[in-house]
Amino acid sequence: MRRLKKNPVAFAALIVLAAMCVFAVLGPWLHRVDPALQDVDNLRAFPSALHPLGTDDRGRDTLARLMIGLRVSLLVAVAVEAFNVVVGAGLGLAAGYFGGAVDFVVSRLADMLFAFPGILLAILISAVFGSSIGTLGDGAGRLLLVSGSLALVGWPLMARYVRGQTLALRERPWIDGSRALGASDVAILLRHILPNLGNLVIVSATLDVAGVVVSEATLGLLGLSAQPPQTSLGKMIVEAFGYITLNWTQVFWPSLALSVLVLAVSFLGDGLREKV
Repeated sequence: MRRLKKNPVAFAALIVLAAMCVFAVLGPWLHRVDPALQDVDNLRAFPSALHPLGTDDRGRDTLARLMIGLRVSLLVAVAVEAFNVVVGAGLGLAAGYFGGAVDFVVSRLADMLFAFPGILLAILISAVFGSSIGTLGDGAGRLLLVSGSLALVGWPLMARYVRGQTLALRERPWIDGSRALGASDVAILLRHILPNLGNLVIVSATLDVAGVVVSEATLGLLGLSAQPPQTSLGKMIVEAFGYITLNWTQVFWPSLALSVLVLAVSFLGDGLREKV
């Protein structure tokens, strides 16, 4: 944090990102409006005292729906990156350190997934399994499916990055010295490899969050992400686009939230990369 404060842009991005997280998590308790409640007397309304950000074509409060949509985008991003860090980084670490058959299997598996365009594979998985899984858990099944599809196409990038870093670290003199002193592979991994990889993995995951948010929004634009009663930023944009000439603000608010979220994560990731 002390080093990050020396980069005002990255530090401001961290504050903005923290504020958006608080807005998404605590907002519904402060703005106690049911996001599914339809106010038929205020369809496609502009911002007012009753509805601070207006309403959509069904009279639903945009502010309440924006909080839910932002929460969905953040939850998907956190779930995908958690999977990438645990599975992708773990497989990359094993492939880079042990080599041999482990490296061959992990590398070939990653190559198989690299053969497909990432977002197209995620769209295919969401479209094929969405009808059977999307109805589970009051919409939670769809979010799990979206998170799983994005994680499936995302972990090979993390695995390949960590593998390359591990290959470089395992040739360092202090690693050879530890082996000469009789240190086990587990001890070397825990004491020397992981501490040097930790910051690099965090920076890589942070930079990847922006891509995950945009990918989830793309699935939302295609109707393959959150389903009622849930919503997402991408879904809000596509639903409001049909009546943009009647009320442009309904496209503006989710688009602004999506842009600010992506920029904040990108600037924070760049700042962390410079400091690491």
